[in-house]
Amino acid sequence: EVFTFKELEELLGIPAQVLLRYTSFSHFPERQTSRKIIEAIRSQSLVEKALQRALLGKQGVLEEWRLLFNPRGLDLVGYLAWRKLADGEVDLVLTYPERNAAVAAILAGWFSAGVCVASERGRASWGKLLSSQYISSERDEVVYVHAPRDAVEKDSEVLIVESITANLEPLGALLSLVEQAKAHLSAVLVVLALSDGWVKTAEKLGVLDKVRVLMAKTPEGIRFLP
Repeated sequence: EVFTFKELEELLGIPAQVLLRYTSFSHFPERQTSRKIIEAIRSQSLVEKALQRALLGKQGVLEEWRLLFNPRGLDLVGYLAWRKLADGEVDLVLTYPERNAAVAAILAGWFSAGVCVASERGRASWGKLLSSQYISSERDEVVYVHAPRDAVEKDSEVLIVESITANLEPLGALLSLVEQAKAHLSAVLVVLALSDGWVKTAEKLGVLDKVRVLMAKTPEGIRFLP
């Protein structure tokens, strides 16, 4: 846990034993108490601080697995994404590669949407496919990306998600899948940007105004973007 109950008692102004009962679901706060807790969490940016602590760990070093494979951390990501994109409509969360499956599933839950994880291997059991490609500078090769055609419905609003990226190289391929399905791009969400290389990619593809970034890695640590 990133906060002890003693720390939360000081931050929220509620006794630790009471908070323990709330978190164990043996008791539930009254409406006024719930409002007090929510206001304290938001005013002190406790969600952001908790996520930052969880990602950096005790050594203060960013390790990808702390984001990709941490259900509680991903739920915090889902909450922040939901707040950032609350004005938009999302019918489907589309992502690639498979390492982003967990974050896509969490986000789909927050937006009450479907989820589709594109893959480099198009499977016969998927039926008809949507297919595209991009050039990977890291692998120095052309990478082919596939998704089940029926997974992306016509006229649906699609949220494209990348968990951790420096340059958003696969974005063009995912946009092509959306276009082939005759769906619409709702937004592009980057959970953690390792550099600002994604800006050039988004500008080239004409979707810079659609990109939302939750966090950016800086020399000082992790910065949350408005």
